[in-house]
Parts: sequence; structure tokens; C-alpha cells
Amino acid sequence: MIDKDIIRQARQTDLTTYLLSIGEPLTRSGSRHKHREHNSLVFSKNSYFWNSKGESGNTVDYLTRHMGMDFEAAIIALTGFIPSEKEIAGQEKKELTVASDYRRVFAYLQKSRGINAKLIQDLIVSGHLKQEADTNNAIFVMYDERGKRVGAELEGTLSDRRFKGIESGSKYGYGFNLRYPTRNTIYKYALFFESAVDLLSFVHIKTLHHKKSLANCVLVSMAGLKINVLEHMAAIFGGLPVLCVDNDPAANAFIAEVTAKGITHRVSRPDAPHKDWNEQLIKTISA
Repeated sequence: MIDKDIIRQARQTDLTTYLLSIGEPLTRSGSRHKHREHNSLVFSKNSYFWNSKGESGNTVDYLTRHMGMDFEAAIIALTGFIPSEKEIAGQEKKELTVASDYRRVFAYLQKSRGINAKLIQDLIVSGHLKQEADTNNAIFVMYDERGKRVGAELEGTLSDRRFKGIESGSKYGYGFNLRYPTRNTIYKYALFFESAVDLLSFVHIKTLHHKKSLANCVLVSMAGLKINVLEHMAAIFGGLPVLCVDNDPAANAFIAEVTAKGITHRVSRPDAPHKDWNEQLIKTISA
């Protein structure tokens, strides 16, 4: 059982801030926000109201009803809480079933997101990228410092249904990561992104025409704006944290939080007017 205080914390999490952090298309309307694709869907603090459906609820309700998450995944996404082995003892753990081919994931990342085909292929070969059989979701596998699988970041591959989440049981404080070490495996920089797709977009941008090297860098997806992932991964791998976050208010608040905690860091954001790294990549390759 998940502690009641953790559940309460998740339900009280600011829903607007969370949705903005994962790229949901919201627009401000007075003191509230509306969904750009559903004009009657309104968000206010930790509540939502879908007037045309006569539906309302808290933050956890929204994630489980409309973001494709089960209850545990919603709690993890909102609080970073991972049940201990004792807490999940006797419970059936849901294992992701991997598809026999990765065509949907490949097509989504290449055609919809503009990611280089060679980079996608390399991720599949190295075991960093898989496709879930039941949903065709992209599985971005998380590995710890010893190369052990500790979880996964998930993203939907259907353009008409947005989904982002974390595999149930993923280890606390870890994120999808790619490493570009030199012989001594000492990292100079630890780069942090809001999603695996933004991370891959950055890699594609920086390797276009071999303009810049990623040597001595470890790149990490926080699957949102999670300071616990930043602190934990930076402590494990070393290197100066670089916040490669979006150009939006949620990212501004995250940078302020990191600064307030006294964490030495740098900031590297997409070139204006691009909101995120994937948008910049798509505009760059289509120019």
C-alpha cells in the first residue's frame, strides 16, 4: 500500500504546472488555464473541470482518466515516490511486453519527431529503445551506473492520443540516459532534459555536420521537471549540471528552484522562439 500522505501529496500537486512541464498545450485564461484542443477543459491549481462532459476531479484523477496512467504510475509521476520492496511484496508486478518489431516506434521518432534514423537504430541495438507490444508505446530504457536496467520512460506513438509516463516500479531518482565518456569515463557535464525525445533531438542537433562533440557528457531525461532526478544522477555520474529545459514558465520555475537550493549549474535552452529541443530540430531539418 502507498502511504496516505504520499497519495494526498499527489492529489494536491498543481495540475497546470505538471501538464505544462510535459508539454501539454495549455493557454492562460484569467487565473485558470484551458486546453487548446478542448475549449471546455479548464484547469485550476490541483483541479480540472471538463464542462462539456460534466466531469471534474483532482490531479490524480486527470492522469488516470486522460493520460493513460494507472494509479501507481500517476503517483510516481507526480511525487517521484517509488514503493519499497516491502510495500510491493505480494503484489503482482506489471511487466512490459516488448513487441516483435519496432516499426511503430521507428516511424514515430523519425517521421513525427525528426530523429535521425541512424540514432534510432543505434538505440535499438544498444537496448535503450524498445516498443511495447500491447500499446506500441516507445520504451526508453533507464540504466543505472552499473548498466543494470532500473526502469523506463514511456511515450505514446499515436498522434491523436498524447501519453507520457514512467514504467511501474522504476527506481527512484533515475532517468533515461545516454553517456559519451572518454577513456577515463570522467564526465565534465551532466545535461538534463524534460523528455527522452528532447534529449535525442539535442543529440541530433549537436551532431549535425559534426559541428559539436558530446564527449565527456552524460545526458539525462528527467521525464518532466524533477529535481530529485537531477540531484541523484548528478551525484552518481559527476559533472556540472546543465539545465537543457524548455522555454516556458514551468521551466523558469524549475531553474529558480535549482538556484534556490544552491546547486551550481548552467542553463542551455533551445534557441528562441522554439519552445523545446524537438521543435528546434524539426525547424532546423526542414529549413
